[in-house]
Amino acid sequence: MIRQPTHGLIALSVLVAMGGCVHPLPLLEYEEVANEVHATAHRPPESIRPDEPMATALDPAPVPAGLSGEQPVDVYICHALAENRGVQAARFNLLAMKQRIPQETALEDPMVQNTIWPFPSNAPQYSLMGYMPYELMITQQFPWFGTLKLRGQAAEQEAKAAFYELLAAQLEVVSRVKRAYYSIYFNQKAETILADNKKLAEDFVVLARERLKSGTTTLQDVLRAQNIVTDVESELVTVRQELAGAKAALARQLHVSPEADLRALSEMQVAQVPAQVEMLYRLAAAARPELQGRLAEVARDERQVELAKKRYYPNITAGLAYGMMTRVNSMSSIADGRDNVGFIVGFNLPIYQQKLAAGVSEAQARAIADSRRYADLRDETYEEVKELFLEAKARREVLELFQTSYLPRAENVLELATNDYRVGNQDFITLITGLRELLTVRLQIARLESELGKALASLERVVGVQLNDHPPKTIAAPTTPTQQPPPPTNGAGPFTPGADTPEPE
Repeated sequence: MIRQPTHGLIALSVLVAMGGCVHPLPLLEYEEVANEVHATAHRPPESIRPDEPMATALDPAPVPAGLSGEQPVDVYICHALAENRGVQAARFNLLAMKQRIPQETALEDPMVQNTIWPFPSNAPQYSLMGYMPYELMITQQFPWFGTLKLRGQAAEQEAKAAFYELLAAQLEVVSRVKRAYYSIYFNQKAETILADNKKLAEDFVVLARERLKSGTTTLQDVLRAQNIVTDVESELVTVRQELAGAKAALARQLHVSPEADLRALSEMQVAQVPAQVEMLYRLAAAARPELQGRLAEVARDERQVELAKKRYYPNITAGLAYGMMTRVNSMSSIADGRDNVGFIVGFNLPIYQQKLAAGVSEAQARAIADSRRYADLRDETYEEVKELFLEAKARREVLELFQTSYLPRAENVLELATNDYRVGNQDFITLITGLRELLTVRLQIARLESELGKALASLERVVGVQLNDHPPKTIAAPTTPTQQPPPPTNGAGPFTPGADTPEPE
């Protein structure tokens, strides 16, 4: 009687194939993205009219209740770190890079091959076993020893670089929030100063009219005072426009509507400037995420060099072969129909030495290039630290000069000019000049406070830490060594495993 193992072989092949058809559940965020892509593909923006109900889906995000009105900058920073889309993109990019690690350390899919010999005259025939109608082979490729480990280490360094990209994105958002916040602070302050000066200019109009009635002045003084009021009103229009633009810049970082009523505190403590720039260099070299990301790339390149060297060794392929035998349609009269079972072992031959050597040279050149990029970025960081440190220091010194010298003198000049003009001992031109000088000094002080905050925010972005929360300690002056330090005896360098950056917690 003929055995019919066809159903068993086919079922086995189907089960093996279906093993790769099981899909994991998608992320909830990915379902939202898929829905947005589907809606965009089937509903182009030009087909949505403003009066349709679907148009509300394109409106900016609403403003949470806790963000309206005057808020400290920390409130906006916390919301931006949670809702900023650039930070979220970097966070999911890190998640994607972490998922590459198990992919790189896993073996390739095994191969299943089923051969059917339907014609006995053209099929394999064996004198002792008979006719073989079916043959099944299962093979698996195994890379050379240590290859999968190196792939996983390279993927880990890629994930580490993505982690530092996330930190850089967070620092960039914090810097932009602070800069927009200080712009709002200045324009709010300027609006208040201009409003106060407008009232003062209106008082001068009243004073000029009183002197005109008494015959101690001319109509020109009244017209000049009215022009001063008009000038202040025009400056108010410009300041309010800039205030709205600063609010829109902050709203972008917070992922809220540009119409949100985002306001800064009316009074802010002026931040301090670090005393020494040398410590800032060290902080930047140790804490700036971009530099740490470049070091992770160098460590990844080291693994890539080792992987390129692994290609000099073959990959092993092992498997199992099964052939079903039958006496039916067999050309041998003594065939017993016993099935064939065998083992498969194979490997590739890495004989093209020029190609392999080129792969190693390419990996080494890329490692050197990334190492030089790290050094170039470090030099650029030192330059930016120096420039921003000098800018912040200059802003601080000029601010103290205006607060301690210019402002008291300008207030005294205006007070004296007002009293002299009221009794007729001073002309109106001197009074207007004193008013404009005081207005300029007050606006300049507010601008300097804002520019100092922006300079420190940019400095913190380059250094990688918040200077006022973690002020750098004062370091002693370096001493001149009497002799050169001896070279390391362990051969440590940028391409050794010990030189890798520690795993971030």
